[in-house]
Amino acid sequence: MTGRTPRRVGTDDVVRATIGQQLIAGVDRAATTRWDAARLRAGELQGPRNEQVDVVTARIRRELGLAGAASGGTAAVPGVGLVTATAAFAAELGWSTVRLTDLIMTIAVIHGHDRASFEERRMWVLSILAYRDGAAGVLTKLMTEFAEAPGRSSVRRLSERSVQKINASVAQVVVRRYGTRAGVAAVGRAVPFGVGAALGYGINSRTVGMVSDHTHTFFTEFPIALSAIDVDPL
Repeated sequence: MTGRTPRRVGTDDVVRATIGQQLIAGVDRAATTRWDAARLRAGELQGPRNEQVDVVTARIRRELGLAGAASGGTAAVPGVGLVTATAAFAAELGWSTVRLTDLIMTIAVIHGHDRASFEERRMWVLSILAYRDGAAGVLTKLMTEFAEAPGRSSVRRLSERSVQKINASVAQVVVRRYGTRAGVAAVGRAVPFGVGAALGYGINSRTVGMVSDHTHTFFTEFPIALSAIDVDPL
């Protein structure tokens, strides 16, 4: 796993960073620091796979709903300045991104994908956020495009470098899809995952359910998609 130390985010970062940049940073932070917790969380669940997915989805939906309500309340208070509202928005967006990454990684483990590098985990999350319920099909095409044929061999394999190229490509889609507005411009508006300083529980709840469904679909189809090419152990 690639070790990364999250950088402290200051007010200037919050105001100037685009929504896409904030999302990518949140995914990277969570994929780096929260993988072990996701494996432990999945290991504590019992019952059929669908029930395990439902349990972890309900848990994260409840936590994100509370975060959304808190952020919306902050923005609604008269006299709250732009910097304060922007900080509240950034905090919710960051927390939502981390928790949705938690959800995706936990469902991955529920599906048996309990050994993965940082780049693989990043590939899962970015693909699902970018392509939603079509993520497995799109990723299959990207894997075929970026796979390498070492030497004279006709067998195409994914190397760590291949996965990094896939991630760079998908990250561009995430940025384009979720906007290039700076954080300060997005306060009080509908933004990725339905979070924002003026939005509350209902939006987040629906978003968690959709991300869970997309993730469950992705990992149900992923072994089939993966069989399209040989993949080197990372």
